[in-house]
Amino acid sequence: MVDESTPKDTDAVNDSGTPPETPEQVGIPETESAQQSEVTDASEGPSQPVSDSEDSASVDTQLEELREAVLRAKADAQNIQRRAERDVENAHKYAIERFVKELLPVLDSMDRALELAETIDGFDAAALEGTQMTHKLLLDAVAKFGVVRVDPVGEPFDPQMHQAMTMVPSAEHAPNTVMRVMQKGYQLHDRLVRAAMVVVTKSP
Repeated sequence: MVDESTPKDTDAVNDSGTPPETPEQVGIPETESAQQSEVTDASEGPSQPVSDSEDSASVDTQLEELREAVLRAKADAQNIQRRAERDVENAHKYAIERFVKELLPVLDSMDRALELAETIDGFDAAALEGTQMTHKLLLDAVAKFGVVRVDPVGEPFDPQMHQAMTMVPSAEHAPNTVMRVMQKGYQLHDRLVRAAMVVVTKSP
């Protein structure tokens, strides 16, 4: 026979024999406990987005630095390639410079021989004509390889192209004019191989 005086709340007793404690029983109001839980959630929540933002900014900075490094490396490679191409071009363009320098005394000798033959009375006309033709053939041959003669008679004196050996007063020419060429100069393309030795005029 069941004792009806036994309270029905005995079903809520836990296995240990003691009922669970409520927030009021432990001395913590239920509202305060909820607020603390909300504060904890609120304090932990925003920390993750801030970290993601910082990581994203760091990644963007690294990407920008890498992009600039790639651009600099590409520009350096292009400059090196252009310099190499220019060096190869100059090597082909001025490859015969030493040969031209060795050939200049031959050209000078022919110039002096022609000047002497033209000033001697009774010089064999056929020999003179043959020498002139040989001289012209030699000049035409070297001209095919970019060798140009510098013969500045009557031109203004250019210290980049001419070497003044002496200056003479002249009323017929403007000052600093090349009056006579003592030794002709030569260029290989746009490079001066030897400056022309000249006589320059000055005011009387």
